[in-house]
Formats: sequence, structure tokens, C-alpha cells
Amino acid sequence: MEVCVISKCTYKSETIMFSVSEKSSMVDVSKTLCLRFRGLQLGSFTLWYSLPGYSSCLLETDSDLDMMMAYLSISNAKTMNILVKDLLGSGEYSGDVCANKELISCEKGESLCSSTVEDRNEFLGRSKRASAKPLLSNEWEMYIHHVGQKFDGGAEEFRLKLCKYALEAGFNFLYADNDKKRVIVVCSNKKLEGCSWRVYASCCESTGCFVIRTLNNVHTCVGRIRESKSKMMRSRVVSSLFVDRIRAKPELKPIEIIHELKDYYGIDISYYHAWFGKELAKLDVHGDESKSFNELVWYVDASKYKGQLLCASGKNGNQGFYPLAFGVVDSETEENWTWFLQHLAAILLPMGRMVTFFSDCNHGLLNAMGAMFPGWPHSYCYYHLKQNLISKYPKSGYGKLLQDRVVNLFSKCAYAVTEEEFKVAMDELVVVGSSKVKTFISELSRDHYAKAFFSKECVMERWQIV
Repeated sequence: MEVCVISKCTYKSETIMFSVSEKSSMVDVSKTLCLRFRGLQLGSFTLWYSLPGYSSCLLETDSDLDMMMAYLSISNAKTMNILVKDLLGSGEYSGDVCANKELISCEKGESLCSSTVEDRNEFLGRSKRASAKPLLSNEWEMYIHHVGQKFDGGAEEFRLKLCKYALEAGFNFLYADNDKKRVIVVCSNKKLEGCSWRVYASCCESTGCFVIRTLNNVHTCVGRIRESKSKMMRSRVVSSLFVDRIRAKPELKPIEIIHELKDYYGIDISYYHAWFGKELAKLDVHGDESKSFNELVWYVDASKYKGQLLCASGKNGNQGFYPLAFGVVDSETEENWTWFLQHLAAILLPMGRMVTFFSDCNHGLLNAMGAMFPGWPHSYCYYHLKQNLISKYPKSGYGKLLQDRVVNLFSKCAYAVTEEEFKVAMDELVVVGSSKVKTFISELSRDHYAKAFFSKECVMERWQIV
């Protein structure tokens, strides 16, 4: 099978591309260059290229061309950059893309340009690794390739892939225009060297995706080389690479991110970029915790808007409380409580175990509880019962002494261990509190507030509380 490579030839400020095969001769190459480059004549120029460790390789004879093709075949390279120099004054011409010490570098799958390569080690340290192990970033050089290319993730996906493409292709870019509907990007060497590389993409109104409208994907500047450290390796790029890892392993450390980027992508980043990239990934996975907390204030303050907050919290073995469900309704009716408990049941029932409920004595809640969780232990909150009892004996009419006496006797009833203790305390409470206490007690079932009458299930499950 005939081997062909793409030659990128640069003369002064212009670059052209054409195919070179094993059957091509130097006469063919020279004639093509003279036809494509205005003012170039046979015999008035020399051709140069470079290999790792060899800064200036002359391409002059058919033998030179055969050796270059043999190297490309062995290294499985796809492209080769060739520099065209005038025989006279080539180093003095201001528009020439490379002076005497400049070179064009070639690596597998990438055309690279560098202005200073002192030796083999220095070259390998700033370009793709000369290793048999492929980098995970190799595919990035195909992220930006033609007009009409679509990005379903919109402007954000386009920007991310553009950063990865620039990093792998070995150049930096600047935003000429950047918003949600339109992005225009130029090479960072546009002002200094007049590089013509440019891409323009905008949002498609019908589909919502981003589409490349115009693309000049040929650089006319010098110094393009894939470096291990790049301005294009931003924290958002780090986040996109590790968001799935953070989801599976939240404890992943920034230093681990640094090592993985070095080993699998050939990229060096600072600790700060690794840390901030992880934080951005956590936001993508869990959302903004501070924003969610601030939004909760609105729900808690729902009374301002004539609403009621319904909430269910759980208690664990470490005496810690955590929210299970909450919602805002217009009032505490049986219908609203039923709706709320239906959602709560979706959380609790799949657990396959019975838990104990503690609540106030709202009638709508009591009726809904009996329907949604029949037979589940349900105790009344002592604090709410005590406050309800205190409201029946205001200090202004009965005095603090009687109020405290009634509350103390009710506490003895609630915490009595045996039925006998409960009866003694209740008899005294009825005598002291008279008719008001009788009415209050008649509306309560002692099974729901008196410890002496708690069911066996309620006692066993009292630490699994809702």
C-alpha cells in the first residue's frame, strides 16, 4: 500500500498543504511549491525540516526525501512541517516564520513548530512524550475539524473542547467575542505575527446546539508545540475530566489528580488548579451547597407568604438530626398532610422497617398518619403538649405558681414508668388543674404521650425517630 503524508509548507507568512507519496520526487515537490507560492522560483530556495534531536534537516535530493518518508513510515507520523527559505537573506527577512535557529518539528499525529530546541532531552520535555504508551489526550486534536460541526452541549461544550484541542495542537487562543449565543476565537499570535487561525461558532435557534460557522484551521505563526504546561489547561477542563471520578470517589485528593494528569495525559498543573478543578466537579455533582442553603431560608420563612412549612426530620444513633422531606402548603389540612406523607412514605416504606413518629397533635396530621402509616408507633411531642397546657393557664389570670405546678404534674404523668405512678400523678393533676386539665386530658390518648403506656414497638424503635 502506497504511503502518503500531508506536508505543511510555510514560506514567509503563507502556509500550504499538499500530499507527498513514496513515488514523489524533489522535482515534483519543488514544482508544486513554485506553482503555489507567488514569486518563488526553482533554485532560489532550500527546504528544511526537523526530527527529535536534529534541529535542521536539509531536504535537497531524492535521497533526502526518501529518508524523510522512511522515518515518517517507521514513526507512523501523519503530517510533516517543511520550512521554505530563500537562498539569499533568508535569515534577514522579517516575514520569515523561522530564522537560522528555528525549526519545524514532527511527531506522530501532530505537526509542531518550535523556535528554540537545544537538544533531544529539552525537545522531548516540551512536546508529546516519545513513548509507546498513547496519551488519553491524543484524541483532542480531532475535537475541532470542520465547518458545520455541532456541539449538543452548547457554548460550554464548545469552549471545553476548544481548550482541549488548543492544548493538544500546541497553541493558545484569545476570545474576540464570547457569550451564550456566539463565540469568536483567534490565535494568541494574531497581533504579533498576524496568524490567520480563527473559528466562529454560534447557537442554532432550532436545535439549541452550537455550530461552527467559519473555520480557518491553518496557523501562519511560529512556535506551535504541544507542551506539558499550557494556559489552556484551565480548572474547568480539569473538572470535565474528573467529574465522574469525583462522583464515584468524593475523597479524591488534588495531588492524585496532578499525578493522573501527568501519567495519562502528559500534562502538568499546579495544586491550585487541581484543587479548584475538583471543587468545580463537586458543584456539578452535588450542586451549590451554599445556594441550596440560602434557598431553604425562603421555605422556612414561608409564613410571610401565608404558607405553612411541613417538615420531617430523622434522628440517628449519634443523636444527630437530618431532614428527610419538607414542603410548603397553604395550611395544615388533612389533605395537605396526606399529600406530604405520601411522599414521605416513598422514602420510609422501601426500608422495610417500622419507625416511631414524634409530632404535635395537629388533627389533620393525626388523621393522615392513621391512613398512611397504620399501626406505626406515634408519640406526641412533650414540648408541644406542655406549651398547649401552659396556654390554658396564663400568668395574668392564674399566676406563675399554679402554671408551674400544673406543668410539673403533667411531666410526672408523661415520664411515669409504671401505670401506678401515672395514676397517682394524674389524680393530683386533675385536682390541681380542675376542669381545664380534664378537658385537655380527654382529648389525648395516653398511649401517645405517657411512657408507662408506650407499646413495645414504640420503646424498641424510639431511637429511629421521625
